[in-house]
Amino acid sequence: MSRTRSLSRTLIAVTAATAPVITLAPSAHAAPQPQPPRTPLGLLPSAPALPASPALPAAPAPTAPVLPTVEQGVTRWVSVPVANVRSGPSTSYRVVGTRSLGAKVQGTVTSNGWLKISDTQYMAPSVVSSSQPGTNTQADTMWLDVAVGNVRSGPGLGYRVVDTMTYGQKALGSWVNGWLKVGEGRYVSGTILTSSNPDGGSSAETVTRWVSVPVANVRRGPSTSYAVVGTKTMGTEVRGTIGSNGWLKISDTQHMAPSVLGATDPGGNDGGTTKVDRWVSVPVANVRSGPSTAHQVVGTKTQGSAVSGVVSTNGWLRISTTQYMAPSVLTPDAPAAAPAPPPPSDPAPSTPVREAVLATAASYVGYPYVLYGTPPNAFDCSSYTWWVFKQHGINIPRTVRDQRTVVTPVSEPQPGDLVFYTKWYHVAIYAGNGMVYDARNPSTGVMYGPMLQDPGMWYGRVPGL
Repeated sequence: MSRTRSLSRTLIAVTAATAPVITLAPSAHAAPQPQPPRTPLGLLPSAPALPASPALPAAPAPTAPVLPTVEQGVTRWVSVPVANVRSGPSTSYRVVGTRSLGAKVQGTVTSNGWLKISDTQYMAPSVVSSSQPGTNTQADTMWLDVAVGNVRSGPGLGYRVVDTMTYGQKALGSWVNGWLKVGEGRYVSGTILTSSNPDGGSSAETVTRWVSVPVANVRRGPSTSYAVVGTKTMGTEVRGTIGSNGWLKISDTQHMAPSVLGATDPGGNDGGTTKVDRWVSVPVANVRSGPSTAHQVVGTKTQGSAVSGVVSTNGWLRISTTQYMAPSVLTPDAPAAAPAPPPPSDPAPSTPVREAVLATAASYVGYPYVLYGTPPNAFDCSSYTWWVFKQHGINIPRTVRDQRTVVTPVSEPQPGDLVFYTKWYHVAIYAGNGMVYDARNPSTGVMYGPMLQDPGMWYGRVPGL
């Protein structure tokens, strides 16, 4: 047994002595990797140079197609404020530069119309012209053929608007790329111009006309579709030329319709100089500066006052060049020596407020009637009564319907009470002796006269009287 153990130990020792020696690296350190041969720093291979901005894609950039040349050695000028120069002959190519208005460029014209300046520079036909801007001196006379046309700072829609012209306005200038240059920095598109006068060759003779209506519009062009640029009152003298449609052209921006003008002065003397005598037929009558209610009041006359003058063509009495009175406040009959006393059933105004209300009502006699009119320039029946009482701090509703609800019905009216009609939707101010002040209708305006006959008429007293 001992010999066997001794032999085993001998074999193990011999085996250990003859086996190759293996050295294990410590587990905390990685085994060194083989290193490539080192190249000196100065001998490193250089990186490929990057192209100038913008960077090219990985794939090769497409080159511009070679289009047939249809015209060589041409000269063009840029006709827009700023024009792009592209790397190829279409808008799908990138922009490589710009040219400003009037810049001169030379090259060849390709089959698609683009101008080839070089192998990498192309310009679209829409941004260049064969004529240099501002050098075409062909003069022409044109007229605007639309209602309102823009005047721009340059020959193109990209330029700012510096002014406007109206229909029929004359323009004289020279053509630049289809635009008429009418002055320095002023261009009008040829698409809105015509070579024939839209007025149809209006008479060059200057005529004189007078406004024949209370207020007449002055418009920007010769029809009612144009904007109103002003007004003129009855009797105003205007001068101008007559267009083919009858409109009076006062200036390029002032036109008046023939329906508001007359060939004779409405404030004239009807062709004669005979003076007539008239008497004021209302308590207080206005004297105006012209022959219509559109003119300002320059004075008043009381009932029974005698006035003399010349009757104008519209019936107004011309006392002097600045004094006119309406026919509705005058009578050719002289008043009686003394006015008849009021009937006993109509007592005189008992309070200063009533007297003041009647005086205010009388002061507006002769003013125009306009339905839903705005006082004090014009009245309808209820706005007249509302306005008169308002001047004395008495507030009543604006409409006939509502005025009926705030008054106290009375059977014996006093001057200053309201008169309501059932036959008509109407209200008046009772003046005593069967007379009223009211804004009756467009033909009478505000007037003083007898009450209307209506069996259902009744009286109402305004609170505060």
